[in-house]
Amino acid sequence: MLIRFTVENFLSFNEETEFNMLAGDIRRHPDHVVKLPNIELLKSAVIYGANGAGKSNLFRALSLFREMVLGGNIDIITHDHYFRHEQNKEQLTTFEVEFIIGKKGYAYGLSYNAGVVKEEWLYLLHYGKKEDELIFERTVNNKGKQTLKLSPKYTKSSKEKLRVEFYQEDVLKNSNLFIHLTKDKKFKEITVAFEWITEAMLIIFPGSKNFNFINTFLKNKDFKTFINETIFSFETGINTLDVQSIPLNVYFGEDNIPEREQVLKDIQSGEILPVGSTCNAIALMENDIPVVKKIISCHVNERGEEAVFELWEESDGTRRLIDFIPLIYFLVTLPVTVIIDEIDQSIHPSLLKDFITKVQQIPNKKGQLIITTHESNLLDLDLFRQDEIWFAEKNKNGESHFYPLSDFNVRPDLDIRKGYLSGRFGAIPFLGNLKDLNWDKYAEKE
Repeated sequence: MLIRFTVENFLSFNEETEFNMLAGDIRRHPDHVVKLPNIELLKSAVIYGANGAGKSNLFRALSLFREMVLGGNIDIITHDHYFRHEQNKEQLTTFEVEFIIGKKGYAYGLSYNAGVVKEEWLYLLHYGKKEDELIFERTVNNKGKQTLKLSPKYTKSSKEKLRVEFYQEDVLKNSNLFIHLTKDKKFKEITVAFEWITEAMLIIFPGSKNFNFINTFLKNKDFKTFINETIFSFETGINTLDVQSIPLNVYFGEDNIPEREQVLKDIQSGEILPVGSTCNAIALMENDIPVVKKIISCHVNERGEEAVFELWEESDGTRRLIDFIPLIYFLVTLPVTVIIDEIDQSIHPSLLKDFITKVQQIPNKKGQLIITTHESNLLDLDLFRQDEIWFAEKNKNGESHFYPLSDFNVRPDLDIRKGYLSGRFGAIPFLGNLKDLNWDKYAEKE
């Protein structure tokens, strides 16, 4: 589970900026808290703020950080990702994430500049009980010389010491990440940290596509049952979702022969290939026959008659909801951290509140949900604790800052939505007097 994430000198983050899932001293909704031996963590968080305040930038930072670890280097960084209001081109950009797996907490981070990883580190956390334990630390001096230090338990023998020297002198390059190079070697904590960062954080942006949905739907009966029970409970008109199998040549038709031939070539080599633009179909070989499997929705009228619809025939909000429902399954079954940017996009406020209510009421939820939204109907202390509600705001210098509602002295019976919309907690744009914009003179010219 995520403990905290800090970022510095990246996009709208100038100085070190922190977002965390640490539970505060709040009595409401004790079931929203995971109580671990040395720490208490929140299961959910919602982030509010004006357009351009930095909400999405926080998730972009996390996503890029994850991609760097997954790819093993920082070459994917563009040269203009630093905080440009201060022209911090020569300053270090730093990311650090703290997380917990089982009962063990870890802190992994890196600092880079000009295509060079200046520092990289992994520590085992002891939450102030004693000094955090070094797993590895890698630094680069001004002359480009690498220094690599590992935990003493990994450098006991002469062979182990030689291995560290080999990494330091011959393998570790300026843009490489040590956590990726050693992810499947004999460094247990490094492997565990790599897997959490790359597999336990699910980051969904408005344009994200999930082609794994149909494959999981086909292979996992529990997943399929859960999806259908949940979609039916939202009363969207869909009775069930199912899978339709279509011959490959029928799916593509005569107008898409080149694409069909390329897909056929790929799946004959054993691939399962996503096809179509709506993220609801895959092509594969089934009993040596090329087919396309696609998700369809089934509706039932008052007479009990079933009608089948293509998924693209459903509303944007319904399709968005279908994208979200698998996340509930993951939150129930896995210790994942699900992060959704602009969760309110294309979905009705009432349906969204119903969705969030269901998530918040999941007993013994194993995962965490973190969202950004403008939907003020979710500002409800019956849904979220004060420490689960965060605000993003930019100052006059263009720097983003984050702070929780628990920083304010808020009564439990306060109308949070009204206070937010009136600007009591900041984080909303002030448009001023619209009459001062003189829009009427443009209308007269027309």
